[in-house]
Amino acid sequence: MGVNLVAAILTIAALAVGREFFIPLAMALCFHALLRPVVRKLERLGVPSVLGATVVVLSLLGLIIVGGFALSGPVSDFIDRAPISIERARDRIKAMGLPFRRMSDAAAGNVPSPTPPPAPPPAKPAAPAPTAPAPQPPVPAVVTQILGRATIFVAGVIEVLLLLYLMLAAGNLLFRKLVKVFPGPDEKRTVSDVFHETEAIVARYLVVTALINIGQGIAVAFAMWAIGMPDPLMWGLLTFALEFIPYLGGASMVGMLLITGFTAFTGVGKILLAPALYLVVTTIQNNVVSPYAYGSRLKLSPLAVMICVMFWWFVWGIPGVFLSIPIAATMKVLGDQVPKLGALSELLGE
Repeated sequence: MGVNLVAAILTIAALAVGREFFIPLAMALCFHALLRPVVRKLERLGVPSVLGATVVVLSLLGLIIVGGFALSGPVSDFIDRAPISIERARDRIKAMGLPFRRMSDAAAGNVPSPTPPPAPPPAKPAAPAPTAPAPQPPVPAVVTQILGRATIFVAGVIEVLLLLYLMLAAGNLLFRKLVKVFPGPDEKRTVSDVFHETEAIVARYLVVTALINIGQGIAVAFAMWAIGMPDPLMWGLLTFALEFIPYLGGASMVGMLLITGFTAFTGVGKILLAPALYLVVTTIQNNVVSPYAYGSRLKLSPLAVMICVMFWWFVWGIPGVFLSIPIAATMKVLGDQVPKLGALSELLGE
């Protein structure tokens, strides 16, 4: 038991320390499961693996560039307005809480003393000092971090695309080498079953999630347009992108909608309407659309999913949250196929 605990701790430490190596590799494997069937279909049509991989990766790069350009303008405007928006939100929250603080002070007997009469004006007013421009509120630390890590993000995307291209261009070589490592026929059969089932489940999860996020993004954009929220298209695109990140993406959307609501509207009801509509759309999607769309192949316990999200957030940050469900699905497939790992299937399944 002690040896297993030490091995688990060392494994977690290795994953955390080597995140620059493991994250691009895991992302490339995840997209390989999604795009390998496309390259395989091109191979059946007579297209070589190298050419098919080139077409698929360039198409993916084009989608990333188009999505980046579509989001760059509205998001940069939102980031530029973020300091002023946060400052206005703070002022309005303080103003909204002022009556409650007065009631609390009155109930505690802390009645403010009467205001003393104003002092008489001086006989000769002093010359007015030159007015300095009002200081701008500081840029939030999270915005600074996002801007500072832009270069690292672009380099990571290029690294993932390069690994993905090499994996797709290799065709079935990766699978054949993986099977060849195991000696016995039973082990080879198990590895083959795990590989194919994992590829199918991860590909289905990514495709279904993308389709669900498109519908949810359209619904959110239409709802924001209906209530007069600025940049409804941006909120739809952000919904599509952030909903790939379980839990944290939705929490980020609610926070950004609240901050923007404080600057765009005056009434409390109108301010809370935007995040409330987003939560309504998300609740309908989670309880009506997702169970039907994912079907019975991806049966993961909600508690296990939450624990996986927290664990991979601790180890790898936001990329880990994105990869948490594919990793959990892979571990469940291993538990289903390998008897010694049956505890994984029992813990992760419903």
